[in-house]
Amino acid sequence: MKGPFNCRPARQVFLNLCGLRQAPLVSRNMRRFIIIIFTTFSFLTTYSQFPVDFSIFTDIQSDTATLSTTDMLNKLNWQAIKSYCTGDNGHYAHEYMGKDSLLTTYSYVKQGRESSFEIVSYKGMILEYYSDAGTSSKLGSTSFFGKNVWLMYVSDFIPSLTERFKIASSEPNTILKAYYKLLGVNTRDEYGFICEYSAAGRATDRRMAVIALLKQHRIDLIKKLTEYSNLQTKLYAVDALIYNDNSAKQKIQQLEKNLKDKQKQLDRLQKKKADKTKIADLNAQIKASSDSIIYFNSDLLSDTEWNAIYNLRDSNLTVKTCGNSGSYKIYGTPISELLSEKAMADIPKRYEGLKRLGYFW
Repeated sequence: MKGPFNCRPARQVFLNLCGLRQAPLVSRNMRRFIIIIFTTFSFLTTYSQFPVDFSIFTDIQSDTATLSTTDMLNKLNWQAIKSYCTGDNGHYAHEYMGKDSLLTTYSYVKQGRESSFEIVSYKGMILEYYSDAGTSSKLGSTSFFGKNVWLMYVSDFIPSLTERFKIASSEPNTILKAYYKLLGVNTRDEYGFICEYSAAGRATDRRMAVIALLKQHRIDLIKKLTEYSNLQTKLYAVDALIYNDNSAKQKIQQLEKNLKDKQKQLDRLQKKKADKTKIADLNAQIKASSDSIIYFNSDLLSDTEWNAIYNLRDSNLTVKTCGNSGSYKIYGTPISELLSEKAMADIPKRYEGLKRLGYFW
């Protein structure tokens, strides 16, 4: 056998270099000691740049595929990765169980996040994974989300969830994930915008979930959750609807202004008996603006829906809130404060603040 893994010739070369060929009387213990040093040196040389085989993280075309966690960990040689990643060498590996005892996460990162991967497992099946081989690799990044495994996890996490609050499995993965996270699956039971979890504050998981639904314009699902039993979830849905209502009003106002301007232009062109093509083009723009106004009008909250919000405000209930005052803590806050006239007027501003921070990308 040729190459660097031919241990016998490599050992003989080392012994020759050490002069052992000319010293046959060297003790057996000395030989054993030298071989141990050589083996250690070979290991350190081979793994000075630890090779994680990122090609194992392939792009899976089917989100309904069931992948074995054990198979993937064996292919990665996870035990060897854990043994090597001491942190002192710039490589870190972690394996930990979630607070709900249902999920186990396996993660690896090279210092500076040059490369990394994370695998989330549920009952021996891969729920999701993400890998980034780094800019120096042609492999780039890959990800997988197991839709069917996620739905099994949801059923296990909220076994009492009624059919009324379930959504079709045919929904896109982003919607399925965001909707059930907003219901509380694998998220903290708290209400807030930016909360202090470590050195810097960040948006809560349920906040990011409701933002995902807003980005996909799933107002229908958000409205559904205004009747959900969990008060924190309900309040996330309510403030998202208030923000969406405000955004729709602003868009309608701008569209109506543009519509008036276009109508004046059309009247002038018709009086001058201008080119029919220009008139037809302007008529098309007017129709598009009118259709958009109708569309955004459907986003406005009805009187019944506003009354439901006011009834919630007057319910004397207390919400679990978190803040970014320097340390993580859950506070009991009266819902009357969170939905006061001033607080509701500030909701659009707080969402705009999240936009500036990049949460709507």
